[in-house]
Order: sequence, then C-alpha cells, then structure tokens
Amino acid sequence: MSPVDAANTPEELLVSLFGLGGQTAIITGGGAGLGRELSLMFATAGAKVVVADLNEANAKAVAKEIVERGGEAKGLFVDVTDEVSVVALFEQVRDAGGATILVNNVGVYPNQPLLEMSVDDWQFVQDVNLKGTFLCTREAVRLMKDQGKGGRIVNISSIASVHPALHGNAHYCASKAGVNMFTKEVALEVAEFAINVNVLLPGGVMTETRAKRVESAATWRGPATQPGRFLLGTAPPWKHAVGALFLASPAASHITGQELVADGGFLIS
Repeated sequence: MSPVDAANTPEELLVSLFGLGGQTAIITGGGAGLGRELSLMFATAGAKVVVADLNEANAKAVAKEIVERGGEAKGLFVDVTDEVSVVALFEQVRDAGGATILVNNVGVYPNQPLLEMSVDDWQFVQDVNLKGTFLCTREAVRLMKDQGKGGRIVNISSIASVHPALHGNAHYCASKAGVNMFTKEVALEVAEFAINVNVLLPGGVMTETRAKRVESAATWRGPATQPGRFLLGTAPPWKHAVGALFLASPAASHITGQELVADGGFLIS
C-alpha cells in the first residue's frame, strides 16, 4: 500500500516517509559539528541514537542532550582507525539490541600543501576518512545481515571528492573520492540483504571548526574561497544533515549506490 493511501493526515504521511521510530542509528563522529546535528536530528525523527566519538566526553554530552529533549541515546567511545575499537563498538550495539542505521560521519581535513605533506600526513587522513568508513561499514553489514531486517548506511563524503575545492587538500580529496566508490561497490554487494548504501556530498558546511579556520587561515586558497561560489551561500550543519536523514529514511527505500550533493550550488557555478 502506498504511504499516501495509508495516511489520513499530512503528519501521518510525513512520519511514514521520514520518521525513524523503532530504529537505532549509529552516528560516528557524533559528538561535534555535523555529527552532533545528525545525532540530534535522527533522535528527533524517532531513532534511538548511538553517539560514537573519539572524544567520549563529547559523545556522552550529546547523548545527554538528546535524553533531556525526551529521546533515547547513548554516548560511546570509538577510534574508527582501530579495528579492535570498531569491533568493540558494534559488539556493544549488538548486545544492546542492534541497529539498522549507520552514518559514517567522522572525518578530518587538515590543510597540508603537497610539497610539505609527509607519508604520515597522507596516511592519517586515509586512515580516518577511508579506512574508518570501511571498518564501520563492514561491521554494520555483519550486524544488519545477522539481524535479517535490512538497514541503511549513509556515508558522508564531500564535494571535494569530485571537484578540487581548496589548496592543500590532496589527501582529503583522495580519501573522499575513495568513499564514493566504496559506497557504490558495497551497495552492489549488500543489496541482497536489503541494505541500502548511499553517500552524501556536503559543501560549505559552516561548523564552528570551519568558521574558526576561515577566520584564522588567511592563506586558504581555492574555488571554495571565491566569493559567491556557493550560489546559495554556506550553510549551518542542519541544512546538510537533512540529506542524511532522507537517505536513512523510509522515503529512500528504493535508492542505493547514489551520491546526493548538498553544496549550495558550488558544483554548478
């Protein structure tokens, strides 16, 4: 039956399409920035949220905020670069009843000119952005397959994965381009388990960290610093988080292996 046929009111229709009631969502890097907004938004949509972060204090603070707003949440430690840590996180989630949504949000983007970039600089970004996405996705698929209820995986990439945006981001661009193709391949492999895997490409997310960097780094150069390049302007995290909410919602049940761009018009300017 169509959601339109099943709903008697606009509110019922919206809940049936975008509500996450009865779901448990794991948000990596959920303790700050876009991750915090994702955690709060998913909780408001009805999901029980596992706020997973390297900074356990931040994770617990966001979980506490969700609970105070009437939601359900738990803040847990995870180092996405460490296989043992990631496996331990998913074991805790499994023991607590499982999960049907994973948002691979955690990421780093240190500015590092190519000629000053060491192998360690390069590898650090690959480990967090790409290896971390791989490890969390693998464990999520194992969990969702065992549960037999399907699931949603949303990977957070960047417009820098398809178009250079800033000088000094070669390691970041490469890692996020890897996330895009990883998403498509995994979507192909896990469709038989009713698991949808998609990727969100934000651009111009004005987090507190980004705002401080823009103010302090006068040497930043590149298309993303050109006035007016973001046709709709840069935006607060929630305007990007809604894209992830859509991809994790019942409304996106027939969408997998796709890239959703939320960049305020950067890529068409």
